[in-house]
Amino acid sequence: MTVTDSVDVLVHRALLYGHEDEFLAVTIPFLREGVSQGGRPVVISERAALLRRRLGRQARRMEFIDPSRWFGAPARTLTAYLAHAREDWWPQGPLYLVAEPVWRARTRPEIREWGRLESLLNVAFADTPTRLLCAYDVRSLPPEAAEDVSRTHPELVGATGNRHSTLFTDPAVFYAERNRTPLSPPAEPVMSRGFAGEDLTGLRAFVAAAADRHGLSRERSLALVQSVNEIAAYVVRSGGGSGSVWIWSADGTLICDVVDAAAPLDDRFLGYFPPTPYRPAGAGMWAVRQLCDLVEIRSGADGSVVRLHMGRDPR
Repeated sequence: MTVTDSVDVLVHRALLYGHEDEFLAVTIPFLREGVSQGGRPVVISERAALLRRRLGRQARRMEFIDPSRWFGAPARTLTAYLAHAREDWWPQGPLYLVAEPVWRARTRPEIREWGRLESLLNVAFADTPTRLLCAYDVRSLPPEAAEDVSRTHPELVGATGNRHSTLFTDPAVFYAERNRTPLSPPAEPVMSRGFAGEDLTGLRAFVAAAADRHGLSRERSLALVQSVNEIAAYVVRSGGGSGSVWIWSADGTLICDVVDAAAPLDDRFLGYFPPTPYRPAGAGMWAVRQLCDLVEIRSGADGSVVRLHMGRDPR
């Protein structure tokens, strides 16, 4: 079956493998093609050492990035992809990227968000000289993540060749589906506080005290306070005018819901792509997504909820 092969447009493929030989059989020719085409081969995988050994001297012409440092918070990872592509990778030629996320210690909300990230890569890198080869070891891949692979990648690749994914879903549709997944209820004990008007000083003090009790560092406490303040200010200014904040902890993470029971929030890729002078909309939510480990939005006729996740250590 014919698949996309032009380096002038995005090619986004998924490799599901169950043995290192399967991984090498696909990634080695892919990276060597990047070298021969004058492109920029980049590897972000825990199998980098294995690739280096098999590639030999050719590995010197490739960039290897530590996945434990790269695959942190999903929204920050997307920002890093875009920044490196524009500043470092594309200026050197078409990008040939082998990426293999780290799944250890991921919570269910994080796993769902990684599926959303894979889908959004189709939007972020559309009409760019980019080839993305996303690798998944089926021996350690969470079941929920495995279900997303065929829906977020236009093409699938294996030892027998490439084929279109018949289950691929338009990113806007996939995104909307993710937003219909119900949020889990708060876990006891829960602290809550209402807010209204232009004076949010008391709300900031409330969030800072909760962050301190949870053991967040000063830097991460400040990031959470800034994030809550940004969303609450939006509710006061452009939403229902008043709202409430609910805070609790789960699995070592401090979770904070900012609730506007009176107004919905238009969420179509809101805050995922960096603002520009020509596209400033969503700048506040983009900043919030950079500050927090995970942001979930649910919105409808009953208003909106923005859920912020902040762990004790940087992700």
